[in-house]
Amino acid sequence: MSDKIKEVKYPNKYKVGPGLGLIIMGAAYLIWWIVSREYAIKDPRWIHNYAYAIILLNVGLAWYQKSVLSRTVAALQSFMMPVTASGSFNTLVLTLITLIIFIVWIAVVLIERIRGKMFFKDSLKQRTWLWINMHSVVVSWILIAHMGLVFLIGRVPLEAQLEVLGANAGFLANLPPERHEYATWFFDITLIVWAVIVLYEQFKMGYNVQNKPWPKTSFYMCFICMLAGLIGVGVGEFLSLI
Repeated sequence: MSDKIKEVKYPNKYKVGPGLGLIIMGAAYLIWWIVSREYAIKDPRWIHNYAYAIILLNVGLAWYQKSVLSRTVAALQSFMMPVTASGSFNTLVLTLITLIIFIVWIAVVLIERIRGKMFFKDSLKQRTWLWINMHSVVVSWILIAHMGLVFLIGRVPLEAQLEVLGANAGFLANLPPERHEYATWFFDITLIVWAVIVLYEQFKMGYNVQNKPWPKTSFYMCFICMLAGLIGVGVGEFLSLI
């Protein structure tokens, strides 16, 4: 059987899809925390949000650079999501690591574009190339969902118990208590929904060698995630006044 897959290009001028949604969400997330940096200055444990924003932005950008090395670096970047969300390590160090990985990714993309040739393009069979490109973003999306999964399953059930032991007991040494933060609840739950939607879209699109327009549900879901977070902030502020 031939390893070649016929490519027939379809117009997809603006390439609207999950990548663009993540870029907008990651950039908005980063700007929000740059503006709200006083929280991180008063309590360095809030720095983990910068790592989250960088990861979202990096994975979103990698959707537009369909190369094995670019998307593999982005997949490695996304592994920082559950590691950071678990509070197992100093989140300032983890944020610096995510920034370094992002810089490496930028360097890879710049080199590929300047050379006009992607790394490993000639050494890999086409099906292998497509398989890695598709599954690396699938892994990235699954790991992004771990922001919410780790919070709901790993942190919330234990926070009250840890606070009894001390303000910096367990993962609270690296992450602030957030079980009463409505913005975290709303954003994380909708982010998990986003992951389910984008994985379903990927299942429908497959390798998409014909460059057909991507379903836009996951793109719009990114805005719902951001809106949910803002509503959570509003709810928290309102309840604090009662």
